[in-house]
Amino acid sequence: MSLLHTPEFTPYIPAVLKHNSHGYVIEYYFHNPLSCSNERRTIKLNRVRKRYACVRDFKEYVNTVLCTLNAKLAGGWSPLGEVTNTREYVPMSQIIDQYKAEKKSELSKTTMFAYNSFCDRLKAWLENNYPMCNCSLFNRVLAVKFLEHVWRGESAVKNTSRKITQKSDDHVTERTYNNNLKLGRALFAWCVEKCYAKENPFEKIKPKHEKRKQRTIIPKETREKIDHYFAQNNPAMRILGRLVYTSLLRPIEASRVRVGQIMFDRHCIAMPPDQTKNGRERYSRMDDDLESLLREYIAGAPGTDYLFGSNTWQCGSSPKNSHSFSKAWDEMRKALKLPMEYQLYSLRDSGIHDLLIDGVANLDVMHAAGHSDLKMTTRYADHIDDAMIARINNQASGY
Repeated sequence: MSLLHTPEFTPYIPAVLKHNSHGYVIEYYFHNPLSCSNERRTIKLNRVRKRYACVRDFKEYVNTVLCTLNAKLAGGWSPLGEVTNTREYVPMSQIIDQYKAEKKSELSKTTMFAYNSFCDRLKAWLENNYPMCNCSLFNRVLAVKFLEHVWRGESAVKNTSRKITQKSDDHVTERTYNNNLKLGRALFAWCVEKCYAKENPFEKIKPKHEKRKQRTIIPKETREKIDHYFAQNNPAMRILGRLVYTSLLRPIEASRVRVGQIMFDRHCIAMPPDQTKNGRERYSRMDDDLESLLREYIAGAPGTDYLFGSNTWQCGSSPKNSHSFSKAWDEMRKALKLPMEYQLYSLRDSGIHDLLIDGVANLDVMHAAGHSDLKMTTRYADHIDDAMIARINNQASGY
């Protein structure tokens, strides 16, 4: 018997009553989209049969059960999960594409990068393992399996342009795992809102405990050596270092700055929402030294040019990939024989730390750094500071 189907509903073979050596059973077949095969299900009726004195009464009861069961099968029900509306049959790949399209109009480019990465990762995993999966079939088991896939690092995108440091225990960081968990919850919260799903399969999965992020402060004398090196070898990187330390721009934010955003009359750089990490507008400060360097660097460049062009270390019509900054930084660190702990981002950490040490109000530092709350800002005061002991000894009285 062939499977019955309509365009809206999953195929099935109607339920029938059968009698075998084990007794009476109801038998039916349904199409399992996860395994892409027809699966048989049976319902044992021996206990029900004992309640009836004669077979005729028993079969009359079973007929009502068969009618109800076949009506449910025709309406899209399956033993894998009951579906009450046809939206729950929409393939996950299609839902993911719709989700990305809607979020693209709501989120900044920086935030959308994380959403796109997660959605593409989930979509690829589903296509490789459960190509016919829809929202009604994506349950907590699949959510756990996907996160285990992420945790093992199997979803990491290979990048030949830079080295990716693998952890000794061969899995991604707890933070990466938790970010995928949060993005999974966000996706299915949207699915529930749009009636594609009844519940959020990621909701009750616990996040992993994150180790506190270690930040490194680059001492002033070392920063001066770095500044001198770039002044001699790569003036554009010298300006970038000042932007990261003084203006507290993240390297990827600095790569998006256009010449017209530099406001010398107000001593700041205007950062629109689509260029910042948290999607909020902010104004990043410039000191006299940085302004002097920028005036010379951008002389004659149109306001629409990016501060760091893609093809050369000059202003240009298209932005330079921020990976180029990391490569130039690595070359400098090797030339000056600096420790690996001194990252380009450490200049921003150092800038925030120094502002707090200098007594700048926490709230002002928070806004300057583009943080969402003060708790994040005050973490920078907890850095290991080699100069701390010297400062205390100079100011503290003896025993």
